[in-house]
Amino acid sequence: MRALIRRRWRHLLVLLIAVTCVVATIRLFDWHMVAHALVHLHPGLLLAGALPLLLATFSVRGLRWLLVLGIEPDRHRFWQSLCANGAASGLASLTPFQLGEVIKIRLIPDHHASAWRLGVSAFFVERVLDLGGVLGMGLCGVAWHFGLAWLAPLALLLPLLAALLLSVLAIYLHHLPVRLQPYAEVLRHRKRIVRASLLTVIIWLLYAGLWWLAILAINVRVDFSEVCLLLGGVMLAVVASMTPGGLGVSELGSRGIMLWLGASVADAEAVAIALRLLTPLTALAGLACLLLLLRHPRNEQK
Repeated sequence: MRALIRRRWRHLLVLLIAVTCVVATIRLFDWHMVAHALVHLHPGLLLAGALPLLLATFSVRGLRWLLVLGIEPDRHRFWQSLCANGAASGLASLTPFQLGEVIKIRLIPDHHASAWRLGVSAFFVERVLDLGGVLGMGLCGVAWHFGLAWLAPLALLLPLLAALLLSVLAIYLHHLPVRLQPYAEVLRHRKRIVRASLLTVIIWLLYAGLWWLAILAINVRVDFSEVCLLLGGVMLAVVASMTPGGLGVSELGSRGIMLWLGASVADAEAVAIALRLLTPLTALAGLACLLLLLRHPRNEQK
């Protein structure tokens, strides 16, 4: 009963944050300026650049998923993993819940009924590495902004530090209760985690490229350091708030960061809307991946 009450309070808090941020966004934004900015949007540039970058991101995510699981990638498995990760990314752009991970876990060969436990540990590893990627992006932007350019490339390698921390954590796995041991299986494979961390760096560089492209498509000029700071700051705010698709939180976060960087109000609000345009693109690309996945059901022997 207490657990149910706590869960309802958490859901209520998320809903309250989302409503507050949406109301604040509606009141703060000058929608006439936003409409004027959208008139100057280059949809061809956005589509022609965003779709290949999304495909590349889904591909690297698919490769990382197979690597974390220790599954030898062949053409069939890589294609399924790419589609599953694309579908997961599409769902993640619309909901705070990791519903897409169920799709990925369903594709794991279920030897000895261990697929779910293996998937849980792989999911944990990926989320820790992604958190390192988000923090690395943000710190890279901060370092560059304050004239510490030598530190910026090191900050991008923060997922590698996350991998090393997971390796240290693996030393203490024998202290876990026996029934929890299978859920930490992936943590025992340090080399795989370290290699996956390097793929994580590539993933977040691709996301930075995607955001940069969206901003350029709406005729706002920013440099790479500002994109990194924007990506890291907004994604951390979205993760912390747990609102569906970062609704309201993303817009306020990107607007606030752009204003802090010295952009005009018009440019700050244009950037926020440009980045929101990536949500339907990601969702549609994810839906396409899901449809392709459903057309080619997994081969149980793979």
